[in-house]
Amino acid sequence: MDSINYNITSLVDFLGLVQGVFLGVYLMIENKKNRPTLLLGAFLIAFSIELLETILEDSNIIDQYPSLLFLPLNFYYLTLPLFYLYVRHITDTKFSKRDSFIIILPGIIEFVLMTILFLLPTTTKVGIEDNVFFELSLIIFILLSFPYSVYYVIKTIRHINKHNKNVNAYYSNTAGKRLNWAKKVAYFVLIFNFLWIIEIFQEDKFFEDYTYPILSSINVIFIFWIGISGLRQSKISVTASEIELPLGENTISEETASAESKQLIALMETDKLYKESDLSLSDVAQSIGIPQRNLSQLIKQHTNKNFNQFVNYYRVEEAKRLLKDPDYDNLNMLGIAFESGFSSKATFYAVFKQFAGKTPNAYKQAV
Repeated sequence: MDSINYNITSLVDFLGLVQGVFLGVYLMIENKKNRPTLLLGAFLIAFSIELLETILEDSNIIDQYPSLLFLPLNFYYLTLPLFYLYVRHITDTKFSKRDSFIIILPGIIEFVLMTILFLLPTTTKVGIEDNVFFELSLIIFILLSFPYSVYYVIKTIRHINKHNKNVNAYYSNTAGKRLNWAKKVAYFVLIFNFLWIIEIFQEDKFFEDYTYPILSSINVIFIFWIGISGLRQSKISVTASEIELPLGENTISEETASAESKQLIALMETDKLYKESDLSLSDVAQSIGIPQRNLSQLIKQHTNKNFNQFVNYYRVEEAKRLLKDPDYDNLNMLGIAFESGFSSKATFYAVFKQFAGKTPNAYKQAV
């Protein structure tokens, strides 16, 4: 019987395991009443804990203690559905518990079946592991999880793309609300799972000496990155149904639209409401006294812009005025950005160039 083996790769895996479980538990404990954060914590734990089986195998611990065979540590049909649910719940407050349960049901069944296998007598488990039919079935089971994962990656990315469109129609400041980091997570997990699957077609020595150490190192960085991103991500309270209208539907009469348009322009040009960096469609709709969807439609019909573009147009115009005014020469670009209603220098530069065709510095030099 082989002795327990300690190696650098197992140490790196152990670091990823501890880091992932710690961050996952922290996310779940820190925000007990926040369902999206609970789901992200569960995803991080499920993704990280799969490393434990690899650690046990690489260290020869399972060979030493065959009773540990079939530990229910792999979640082929659960990790990406959990992440999809996180994305859905953080962007859609009306997503039902019933739909959530249906989505994770295959993962629950997978866990129950693996738990039953694990609870079998050790001699039975050893016999099952050596069975050729079982080994083939396990390979097929793992391979089938790949199209399943692809399905949820596509659903996640499509939902994020739709969400980003709604964010532009709802928020004047989209920083921290577009979930582009979550889209990268979906892609990464898919690629990572694919690289694990191709292990089946690689020589064991090549995989152990080259492929796996690289994957292991990348995985540690990824786990840390997603944990930090999850901690920094705030709740996004925008529901598409509140601001979208069926195609072609017009609920605003010309007379009403004209009056409301005058109110809207006055809020921007006279009250300078655009200077509020966190201004949202809801804030402006309340100021005018109309539903959000009516305001969204009004802006689109009269300016051919979404809410984000509409508000940022006024901010850029204000910034241009300040850049040309000698009384504001004492302000640096960050000061100009804040004074115009932008929340950060990076956003200011990006939006200014989009509208003015040049950077704020170039614009100032030109005037």
